[in-house]
Amino acid sequence: MIKTTKRFTLLLTVLAFVTSCTEPKTKDVSKTTIVKEKTTCLYSFDETAIKVYWAGYKTEDKLKVVGQFKELTTDRTNQIFPSIKALVEGTQFSINTASSNSGDEIRDLSLKGYFFNLFTENFEIEGGLEEMTDDSITANINSFGTVKTMQLSYSITNEVLKMKGTLSIEEFGALKAYNSIHKKCFDLHKGKTWDEVNVIIEVPILKDCK
Repeated sequence: MIKTTKRFTLLLTVLAFVTSCTEPKTKDVSKTTIVKEKTTCLYSFDETAIKVYWAGYKTEDKLKVVGQFKELTTDRTNQIFPSIKALVEGTQFSINTASSNSGDEIRDLSLKGYFFNLFTENFEIEGGLEEMTDDSITANINSFGTVKTMQLSYSITNEVLKMKGTLSIEEFGALKAYNSIHKKCFDLHKGKTWDEVNVIIEVPILKDCK
């Protein structure tokens, strides 16, 4: 009888051990859900902060001459847009070429009297920014009633939109202006005035997110 009891006790012990090893363990499978609030941003720019530079070249060594137009107006004053693309596309602008400043007063007087007065009517360049793609921005410029189109490459760094483009004075239809400044500065340019002009535009973007 005692042996039977011991065997029975041993059997219960083994069954208890096996049961405890095979019993599935329950885990807390609850998950924490993170809800992200949607951020809405609005974009604008202050036209007084826009910088428009030009770069021309002279002599056979292609020495660079850089200037900046100090006066520019747009139709985007006090307006806000849901994206940078919406802000850029459709922007109309006007540049006063008489405000050009190259850091050399004599040069600026020559450019005003022998180039810009023939390149633009009443010293005004009017134009607009059209389609903005991943690679470029299409711009049109109106000179003496003739609209020319040019492609501007661009980048956006630290909330500053920087656009660059190159135009040919002859292809732009301003051969008279080119011949005038070339003749005026023939000796200074050592007989070589380049037809190529680079344009650089820097636009600080104002971003308001909520």
